[in-house]
Parts: sequence; structure tokens; C-alpha cells
Amino acid sequence: MRKGMEEYVKNIRVNFDGTISNFTRNCRIIKRSAIGLEFDKRILKNWLPPRLVLTSPPYPGVHVLYHRWQVKGRRETPVPFWLANKLDGNGASFYTLGGRNEKKLDTYFERITSAFRSISKIIGKDTMVVQLLAFSNPSWQFERYLKAMTEAGFSEWCLKELSSSGIDRIWRVVPNRKWYAKCYGKRKAGKEVLLFHKLAVS
Repeated sequence: MRKGMEEYVKNIRVNFDGTISNFTRNCRIIKRSAIGLEFDKRILKNWLPPRLVLTSPPYPGVHVLYHRWQVKGRRETPVPFWLANKLDGNGASFYTLGGRNEKKLDTYFERITSAFRSISKIIGKDTMVVQLLAFSNPSWQFERYLKAMTEAGFSEWCLKELSSSGIDRIWRVVPNRKWYAKCYGKRKAGKEVLLFHKLAVS
């Protein structure tokens, strides 16, 4: 990983006139929800449309601790908020777009549709949207996720449209899974899929 980071910094220096300051002048980090993104004046118009949207949204129905640290992989602690001297008034569902125990995950899919509908307003016809996802129950969640993307104004690009591989999608086993993920029927969330989308042609 360290070698990869060093290579990344080296490439930045080559492509941004040798200094990190030139790179940072061309970057902007905006902390906010993707929903309503198209109305945010902090996004410079001359930066649009982006050529690539690279994301890994919260996985539907999968328990992930975005707002907690785990002590030795077990006990949950809000230490990150103590260190930042901030209060955390939000539950886990705030960070995962919905509660994982909701039967049909309607809240999650409504929010993911709204988020990508906003993203669709600031990208162009040639922008590629790339996502890495896993599902707690892919037998029904996968198709519903693709439907949400369609409702947001996107169409999927399968790999065979992008290369001569003949493969539709890339799936991989999630690395560094907890030992208990192999127990209690939790293997369904053990694979991730790489999805490619572009704006649907009307």
C-alpha cells in the first residue's frame, strides 16, 4: 500500500507542475449529502461535467459502522467524535441511507434513487459512473438497485460494451472479512460487484 501511495504522489507531481499546491488548487472537498447536489453553489460550473463519478455507496442491508470504531473488533465506541470534539446526534441508519432491518429497504432505495437523480443533473452524456457494491440479499436487492439507477436516469453499461472480454460484470470476494461473516448464513454479502452506468439516452 505504501508503495502505491508513493507512486500516486509521484504521478501527481508530474501532472501538476511538480508541486502539491498546484494539485490542491484544482481540488475541492465538499462534505454534504449527494441529494440536492445540483443546487450547491460550491460546485464550480466550469468544472462540469465531470468525466468520472467513482463511488461505493452504503451496501443495502449490510451492517457497516461508519460512525463508530470497534475495540479489538468487538465493542463499539464513539471515540472519533470525542477526538474531533463533536457531538454525534445521528444513528447508524443516517449513514447507511436506511435501517438494515427494514423489510423491503424502501427508505434505502428511495434515498439512493434521489442521490443519483441529483448526480445525473451535474454530469454529461459521456460521464462514466463506476460503483462498487455488495448486498445482504442479492437475490432481490441487486435487481432493485439496478431499477433505482434506471429511475434516476441511468442505463447500465456491461463490460462487454467496454471491452472484448465477453464478461457482463465483475464480481469479487470481499477481502478481509470478519470470521463470523462465514457463519449464520451471512455469505450472501461476501461478494462485491463493479457496476458501470451512463446517462440514459432519451
